[in-house]
Amino acid sequence: MNSPTSSAAPRRPHRQRLAVTVALTAAALTLSALPATAGTGPDTAAPTAQLRVKANPAHQATSITPAHRKQLLAEKADKAPATARTLKLGAHEKLIPKDVVLDADGTVHTRYDRTYAGLPVIGGDLVVHEGPAGRTVTYASQTAPAVPTTTAEVPAATAKKTALGKAADQGTRKAKAGKAPRLVVWTAGGKARLAWQTVVTGVQKDGSPSERHVVTDAASETVLANAEHIRSAEGRSLYSGTVTIGSTRRDDGSYELVDPQRGGHRTLDATATSAGVLFTDTDDVWGDGTAADPQTAAVDAAYGAQTTWDFYHDRFGRNGIADDGRGSYSRVHYQATPGVPLANANWQDGCFCMSYGDGADGKHPVTSLDIAAHEMAHGVTSATAGLGDFGESPALNEAISDMMAAAVEFHADNPADVPDYLMAELDDLHGDGKPIRYMDEPSKAGISAVGYAPLDYWSPETKNAEAHMAAGVGAHFFYLLAEGSGKKTINGVAYDSPTYDGLPVTGIGLTSATDVMYRALTVYMTSTTDYPGARTATLRAAADLYGAQSDGYEAVANAWAGVNLGIGYVNHIGVERPATEPVATGQPVSRRIVASSTRPGALAYSARSLPRGLSIDPASGLISGTPDKAGEYDTAITITNGEGDTRTLAFTWTVVESGGHYFTNPTHFVIPEHGTVESPMVVRGRPGSAPSDLKVTVDITHPFGLAMVIDLVAPDGTVVPVKPWGPWVLGPDLHATYTVDASAVSAVGTWKLRVFDGTPGIFDMDEGELQGWSMSF
Repeated sequence: MNSPTSSAAPRRPHRQRLAVTVALTAAALTLSALPATAGTGPDTAAPTAQLRVKANPAHQATSITPAHRKQLLAEKADKAPATARTLKLGAHEKLIPKDVVLDADGTVHTRYDRTYAGLPVIGGDLVVHEGPAGRTVTYASQTAPAVPTTTAEVPAATAKKTALGKAADQGTRKAKAGKAPRLVVWTAGGKARLAWQTVVTGVQKDGSPSERHVVTDAASETVLANAEHIRSAEGRSLYSGTVTIGSTRRDDGSYELVDPQRGGHRTLDATATSAGVLFTDTDDVWGDGTAADPQTAAVDAAYGAQTTWDFYHDRFGRNGIADDGRGSYSRVHYQATPGVPLANANWQDGCFCMSYGDGADGKHPVTSLDIAAHEMAHGVTSATAGLGDFGESPALNEAISDMMAAAVEFHADNPADVPDYLMAELDDLHGDGKPIRYMDEPSKAGISAVGYAPLDYWSPETKNAEAHMAAGVGAHFFYLLAEGSGKKTINGVAYDSPTYDGLPVTGIGLTSATDVMYRALTVYMTSTTDYPGARTATLRAAADLYGAQSDGYEAVANAWAGVNLGIGYVNHIGVERPATEPVATGQPVSRRIVASSTRPGALAYSARSLPRGLSIDPASGLISGTPDKAGEYDTAITITNGEGDTRTLAFTWTVVESGGHYFTNPTHFVIPEHGTVESPMVVRGRPGSAPSDLKVTVDITHPFGLAMVIDLVAPDGTVVPVKPWGPWVLGPDLHATYTVDASAVSAVGTWKLRVFDGTPGIFDMDEGELQGWSMSF
């Protein structure tokens, strides 16, 4: 395989993500292209009391009636062709309005699905923001949905058979595809492909209904997605005491469990049939507070539905889960199979309903308020951002449900269920007396049924974790944003939330944290949003609500930094810690310190004890020059903002010897996925030609290191092959020395090591990294 030429790629913290926002306002945070690196010195700030933030009323979403919402969507549908032309979409592309949010200042945020030649485009959704400040657009993906043909090479019957098999592989029992596969255009993976989408129904391993969406390439039959769409959470009953619930009197004087004030929400008994039978009663007094009475579970389910409805209505003016005034329905005593109780609860978009089991022993209905709110939040997410089935989106979906479940509990403030940041805290699901989730430190839950512990912090590998485990990152962020880090007691519950970098985080309160998340979800997130995208969305939401120069904005950034995502602010200055891997004598260095401040004015940079031969530009923060002396340097970089606030980063910088018979460049370079990177090296003091036995040593981290194609580019442009593609063996990293004949070229000048990622295109993974290389003459 030949490796295409490409310019050198600077090291960056993680791969390019799908969600892209264009025409950002000045409120958007400037992100550095330099990574945070281990080995940097202390960076401290004194903790403060919980921040008080004041929202900008102009950027608060206003409550609109279902009729007004319907009218706005109709207007947007009429204007959709013109909007598509304005956005320069292709001739075969059409926009379909899905949701609309109206701000107090008149800004309208319209969420669109997209089609191509009449086919749904998965990953093609976008949000248009139109207001006094102009128009901006948030895209789920920048990938154009154009495909060479809309005729599938793989027959629908073959796609269906593949989908059924793949669903079964993931644990779906009694799998069947009730509807024929539909053709779609898949753009979520960064490349437009014609694909089949098959909906496979059946039963999950725990007995819950299964609705699995399997997407297969219509040309190669490759499975592009295989995701469960029925969202479930573990739990048993957690009763809420004596509550008032909505019911309706019938003509015969009896009552049915239909809530007339909340869209006609119905509560059904699924003991005898999965479809459920409406609960009725003669005296409108429901249940007796024990699991022995079948109506008790119905009371909890109805209470959960009405409390969640009221939370969204009272806080955000939302009229029901889909904001259309329509009530869902709840089924209690749902069974995995006839006679086998379901130890779970779930939300299902297909029926717009909740299903509650009775626990593994059939005696503990899974009807707690936090579980009900968690599951119904999945419905809100589906009706808004529509977080998809790939990457970190499912984990973010789960995390948002945990966030909103906590918010609903605190909103209800029921003394029988004291609000907290725990899930199912009175339930002994695992027989250990512990809650199933801790938002202040998710890993405290220990090893789960899937064999992993919830994650406290983000990393590039988070996208590979099981969704409920990876949801810990988002839940931890939300707790830090609401309450801050460190030890505290809230409503009698002790918390002690750590941060990744050890820096304290000051919270803004649950109400403000929930405001930020809801606006980010409903206005800025899309189907492809991952955790880095969620960070961007919440910062935009905070800028809307509180201003980009506010403590609230800084708090959002600091909470994300607390879970190892992005930069935080100390003394109102945010800075990406510089790459501090070693440099070499005689090798040019160019590394920029990128910082931002929430305070006005330009930043100034200064440095102490840089490696000899290097200097820093006081205006740009660019460190450049050529080191001329090896050793360890205790370097400190100080950034000063326009108001005189300062922030100092201290770290040890190593300079290694390069010259004579041995030349090295230890600077790290990202190897783009299926792309090319070049690392330069200057050779001096070697007159004449290079040797015929030149030793080239490379250090590469990559899941498929042997798939890398490596060439040496001599100073005159001559390409000397170092390593061909293969062999095809799964083996991470590549640390090897190769002997090449370079006697045809002169030694002095700038050499380049060129690395091409030859991993087959069917694999989707993070970039690798060239961690350094050397030549021995």
